[in-house]
Amino acid sequence: MKRMIAFALAVMLAFGMTACGDNTSSGTQSASSASAPGASPLIPDGPAPEINLITGEALAEGLAAGDRPVAVMVNNAQAALPQRGIGSADAVFEMVTEGGITRLLALYADKDTVPQVGPVRSARDQHLQCAMPLNSVIVHIGTSIYAENLLNQYQYSTINGMYLGSTSFVFDEARSAAGYANEHCWYTDAALIAAGMEKLGLSGTGASQALFDFVAHDAQPVVPAQGDAADVAFSFSDSGAVTLTYDAAAAKYLKTAYGAPQVDESTGAQLAFDNVLVLFTDIKLKNPDDPNNLVTDFAMSSGTGYYCYGGKFRAVTWEKGNPEDPLRLKDENGAALQVNVGKSYVAIVGKDREGTLLFGGVSPTGVIGGEGASSDAQSGAAASAEPEL
Repeated sequence: MKRMIAFALAVMLAFGMTACGDNTSSGTQSASSASAPGASPLIPDGPAPEINLITGEALAEGLAAGDRPVAVMVNNAQAALPQRGIGSADAVFEMVTEGGITRLLALYADKDTVPQVGPVRSARDQHLQCAMPLNSVIVHIGTSIYAENLLNQYQYSTINGMYLGSTSFVFDEARSAAGYANEHCWYTDAALIAAGMEKLGLSGTGASQALFDFVAHDAQPVVPAQGDAADVAFSFSDSGAVTLTYDAAAAKYLKTAYGAPQVDESTGAQLAFDNVLVLFTDIKLKNPDDPNNLVTDFAMSSGTGYYCYGGKFRAVTWEKGNPEDPLRLKDENGAALQVNVGKSYVAIVGKDREGTLLFGGVSPTGVIGGEGASSDAQSGAAASAEPEL
């Protein structure tokens, strides 16, 4: 009976993805394709840092050096809001998928304390390239064919709802009854992830590198000094405007999306971050000649961007390279950028949207160049809602 229920859930998941135009693969990924536990070819040799790998903070009780973080793909379409559990994430990456809609990759350093999080959606290769170098336990429901190919190339086993069904995911019947589409109603949590890891034989240890080069957790923060960034506004697309406003009392950046505070449904709290990174790269379509294929192709080798902390900003460059390579940030002199400890929000945005970035209504290039000219025409406000794909 349990197997039949899991199969029925997988069918429902597949139907939901297809109905939304998700380019999910029809291939099968099994536990046998996974690398041996603790022997991932993506992780460098050597001892794991004695810190929280995602925030740079001291290890909390119950978290040990080398514990694998969890990375959950979360729906970020307006029709799926509010999400649950993302306020507890140690870091959030946001990137476009199709049609200008973005998707979130929520990272949790402690796999045993992941709250109920979702709605969970399918993986894209650009998000995977940020999760795989950390040896994350990646949690998703389906993939694009390009993401599936990437996982197969590296023999990287994941918690995939298309195959694990109710073992690792739960369907929120009340949310469905409230009018949400089925693909906006699937969630996971620490216990469900643990069940999937047990079923696949995945190890919970093996991570050995941090997300960033962090300032020592017992040292004073390093505040950027290039200009003011009390208000960070930019857009991923014509329907993907984002604002992060610095709350000096809380010493956090508060996130707004779709013109309203983005909140965690579980707590009612607005998403808050210590570090904000807006990184730019070339983004194009993988198959530009196919009008039915809108899957995005990210150049993940290197680029420019800005780091914000404490209401201030500085220009940075970034490097990555291959899918297995970690994201590396550098200052204007080419030295490793020291990121302050705490929760981070990372937006990877197309170069064609760089002109939409404003700090307090002012283009950062104007501030750096001494011009200080505002750019209302580049505000990047959403022109119209685009359909979710």
